[in-house]
Amino acid sequence: MNPQAVDWAAIPGPRWYQPEIVAEAFATLRRSARSDLDQEGGIRSAVGNDHAGTLYPAAVTGTDVLLEIITEHPGPARQAALCVLLDWWGCFQPEPGFESYTDHEGETIDVITAIVERIGQAVGTLQMIAEQDLNARGLIRKLIRTQNKGWVLIE
Repeated sequence: MNPQAVDWAAIPGPRWYQPEIVAEAFATLRRSARSDLDQEGGIRSAVGNDHAGTLYPAAVTGTDVLLEIITEHPGPARQAALCVLLDWWGCFQPEPGFESYTDHEGETIDVITAIVERIGQAVGTLQMIAEQDLNARGLIRKLIRTQNKGWVLIE
């Protein structure tokens, strides 16, 4: 999923949500030279409130973009995308008042449920990547284990 093609402004969020910075945050992550770093909380701050530990509805589409990065961009970008998902898992909650939203098709989307489902749908692909990418294997296995447990705090 190309983050430049997403209409981030069409996704609701609190008044401090800045849809104009989301696509660039993903572009920065794709260019990441460090595998353990989401440059200054770029994604976590673009689709959530990193300091408050909350996610905006844009995190649902953001999960699709992160999964695309994991699938298509080996190396530091893949590992950074995995780290973002693992940072969110069980620690972040939806921004109060934005636990669910109505998408452009009129469907009500629960933020956490949608993220968990997207990861669940990608498990087969993630397992194939883990077999081939020794550097990402541990992170992928951890993400799959956490997905199997649901949205609970990971240790």
